[in-house]
Amino acid sequence: MKDYMNTNEVQQDIDSLKSALHQVEANAAREGRDLNPIEADLKKEIFDHISELQDHKAKMETLDGPVTLERNGPIKSRFGEVGSSINARSYRGMFNLGAHERLGTGGFRDVGEFIRVIDSGRYDPRLIVDDAQTIGVPSAGGFSVPTQYASEWLDASLPNEIVRNLARVTGMTSEEKQVPGWDGADMSGGATHGGLEMEFLAESAEGTKQTAKLRKITLHARTAAIYVDASIELIQDGKDFAENLQKALIQSIGFGIDRFCIGGTGAGQPLGILNAGCKIQVAKETGQSADSIYYGNLKKMFARQLNPDRAVWLFNNTAIPELLEQSVAVGIGGSHVPLLNESNGKFSIFGRPCYFTPHMPTLGDADDCAFVDFNFYALGLRKDVWIDTTDAHRWVQRERSYRVLLRFDGMPTLNTAITPIHGDTLSPIVTLAERAAA
Repeated sequence: MKDYMNTNEVQQDIDSLKSALHQVEANAAREGRDLNPIEADLKKEIFDHISELQDHKAKMETLDGPVTLERNGPIKSRFGEVGSSINARSYRGMFNLGAHERLGTGGFRDVGEFIRVIDSGRYDPRLIVDDAQTIGVPSAGGFSVPTQYASEWLDASLPNEIVRNLARVTGMTSEEKQVPGWDGADMSGGATHGGLEMEFLAESAEGTKQTAKLRKITLHARTAAIYVDASIELIQDGKDFAENLQKALIQSIGFGIDRFCIGGTGAGQPLGILNAGCKIQVAKETGQSADSIYYGNLKKMFARQLNPDRAVWLFNNTAIPELLEQSVAVGIGGSHVPLLNESNGKFSIFGRPCYFTPHMPTLGDADDCAFVDFNFYALGLRKDVWIDTTDAHRWVQRERSYRVLLRFDGMPTLNTAITPIHGDTLSPIVTLAERAAA
């Protein structure tokens, strides 16, 4: 349910949804393919909501006053709500750019022309050179990617990413950004996050003053680089080389963000969930076989999750055969219910979504299974993207190298597991211990 006070507010939501719809369609068009089932479902849901809002706007114009719009629930994509979750994580959403605000193209007709001008090696007044002195990017030259194309590159990879769609995402406008987090992991005495505790007061009794404890989390704009080599012949004679290069860069951006936010060490790179200080690692079952997953593993992980109703499962693809063989007996001598459930191409365990990614360790290794609430993970991205090209170090091979620089950081917002008032410790990040051969 949402109260709109005027038609401008309705139109803003319509514009926001149209922008999200355009992103879904543009991703497929850019890759020269049809929408996949997930994108098709999302497109239909967005389109239906736009139609609903347009009808609502017409009703407001007729009644000349505020009207409450009632819906059965928020529009959901694979990862979250459209218009809040997805839109806030887009380039425009991160940097508070309006749906109709024009992003700079640098005077280039399209991204293909931008890349071809850089590749020519000739001077062009439209190119903005990175001097590395004022923006702090440790690079030896390079050119600023116009915001329109930086937006396209970052947004095009978003639907296929995991972390950026689920985490607390923020745009960084400086080298560092402070993100607040609650302190006070020991709740055994009845306190909650930050040490706050409920109390009952008798008539005229004075309450106990409490001071919440916050810890400061600092995100640093760490520089990440993507390198691509291509032969001179391919660059000069290859069909649509600039467009294909852009596709490769888009895939690499999303792949890299997920890789380091899941497994990053925190040393000069993001601190990934698998190396979090708050992580709880559940032990294997007694006598458990190597490279196996038991029902007992997953139910114990579920029980140690701080927010099991918000967490998602992460596995390596090598875990799929093992998961498909797991089932739960119903009653004495009854049928068996599969543990891994599938509906419309989406998988779940205990009703929570499952995602399979190569960034997770191989089946049987420590932390190869994770049950994570990404609301406790902060991810910050800088607005600037830089691109550079050289053939110096690949001169003999007749190849040219392309380098893209972007800056981001990420880390869990808790540094230790939670001790509840009753029961075992809990955490938003729960993994499974190694199951190696005895």
